[in-house]
Amino acid sequence: MGAAVVAAGLALVVTACGGGSSSSSASASGSSSGSGSSGSIASTQGKTFPTLKVAWGDTDYMDPGLSYRLESWQLFQDVYLTLVIKQHANGPAGAKIVPGLAQSMPTVNKAGTDYKFTLRKGLKYSNGTPIKASDFEKTIVRDFKLNSPGIGFYSNIVGVDPCEKSPTKCTSIPGIVSNDAAGTIEIKLKQPESDFLYVMSLFFSAPVPPTTPATPQGSPPPPGSGPYYIANYSPHKSFTIKRNPHWQKGAIATVPDGNPDTVQGTILDDLAQSAQMVASGQADYDENLLPSDRLAQYQKKYGSQIKYFTTPSTYYFFMNQRLAPFNNIKARQAVNYAIDRNQLVKLRGGLGKPTQNFLPPNYPQFKAINYYKYDLNKAKQLVQQSGTKGQAVTVYTISDVSTDKAIGEYLQGVLKSLGYKASIRELAGGNYFTIVGNQSTKAQIGFTDWYEDYPYPTDWFNVLLNGEKITQIHNNNYGNVDIKPLNKQMDQLAALPGSEASSTGTNSKWAALDQAFVVKNASVAPFLNGVLTSFFSSRMNMSCDVFDDNQDDFAQFCLK
Repeated sequence: MGAAVVAAGLALVVTACGGGSSSSSASASGSSSGSGSSGSIASTQGKTFPTLKVAWGDTDYMDPGLSYRLESWQLFQDVYLTLVIKQHANGPAGAKIVPGLAQSMPTVNKAGTDYKFTLRKGLKYSNGTPIKASDFEKTIVRDFKLNSPGIGFYSNIVGVDPCEKSPTKCTSIPGIVSNDAAGTIEIKLKQPESDFLYVMSLFFSAPVPPTTPATPQGSPPPPGSGPYYIANYSPHKSFTIKRNPHWQKGAIATVPDGNPDTVQGTILDDLAQSAQMVASGQADYDENLLPSDRLAQYQKKYGSQIKYFTTPSTYYFFMNQRLAPFNNIKARQAVNYAIDRNQLVKLRGGLGKPTQNFLPPNYPQFKAINYYKYDLNKAKQLVQQSGTKGQAVTVYTISDVSTDKAIGEYLQGVLKSLGYKASIRELAGGNYFTIVGNQSTKAQIGFTDWYEDYPYPTDWFNVLLNGEKITQIHNNNYGNVDIKPLNKQMDQLAALPGSEASSTGTNSKWAALDQAFVVKNASVAPFLNGVLTSFFSSRMNMSCDVFDDNQDDFAQFCLK
């Protein structure tokens, strides 16, 4: 992967990818499987300390069944554990799947359609309730009752069809067989699934107590199963995280017990204010991106306290193909020709790399697309040919993140220059994706970004562009892209056994899909791959920072 286009002198770290399973003891492709309490983490450094104060971006939900934002997931990694987890480690090791609540990696039949997990003994939720095998099925049922944005991940489980047809009426899933006495969970699949272990590591799969209501829980969130729990949450304002009083130190070798006893979070999306809290010593860590207009200033003054990480992410504009004018391919092509990707990187303060691909460049399935040269005149011609010139278009973007706001306003200006009557609707980040993901909103075009849930192309194409996954609410396919031949190709690639999931031939087929969506159909308008900043106060020991799964691990922060 090439270096991201950022200000000179920034050191970048690149994360890795993989996927698949084997026939005996399952593992992520490219990593070895574990057994018993196996699986390692980066050695936790430093000592425990009373309080960590953090400045944090806004969240959508603090409920693992509903949240689909990085801001929540970064907290969840030490609060809500899954049967298997992505390793808490730097770099490529952070993509490795290791045992979590399960005592070992699952056994899998030769067909790749039957996974058997065994829970560790003696684990409890933060409220003291024992964690039982049957909690897993009840949690997935709860996801359906919530109409969770994650329910599409479970469509391959045997007997899930009634839940998909009537999510709120879901009561059981026959393909999930639990035995509380033995602590076993058997999951039967309709067909092999190349990314199944990654799906099991998603927070939608994290068990919560069976008494948890099938309604959004936030004040307080559901009890935790990890070393921490969210003790208090005031939406859009603050949160408090404390140690799980029922967590046994060293109980799970793959999960760090953690250094801070309490984490006090202030939620704000004002990037300047967030950074100032760290600069002034009011906070120890800034989860938000540093403000682009002050990046050079912060670099000069606090360079030793800032880290930069390239991420497997893509920022792109969605275009709703169910609505005019973007139900016309020429209008969608016009947007791709009219946006200046280098200018969009500048709007993020240089924290990104221009791209025309949907997949991020560090994936083995990536093949660079260089089709759309910035050409405003050609874009205007396409709009004229489409017959859509003069139509009203509303651009959607996030209002309380300055870079996202600027990108949305840039797109509005581009559309005006193309001859559209372009207005803009700016929404708070905490509600943005919920609103544009609701069909009743009828969002025509807008800003979105995607950070991998797990490092395999199914997490991109199947979740974001497969027409079979479109839902009425909590819809992730914001452009309602529904191209039947491509849906079929995605389904076929997703059902490959682990031995074929990452072959050269398979990688080429994924690359061809990228080309088909971006070039042939102009389904989306990708413009950059993101770079994140991590800003620490002067009292923090930077060598303790572990950046895994696109995010810093607060549990491993330590003091000087």
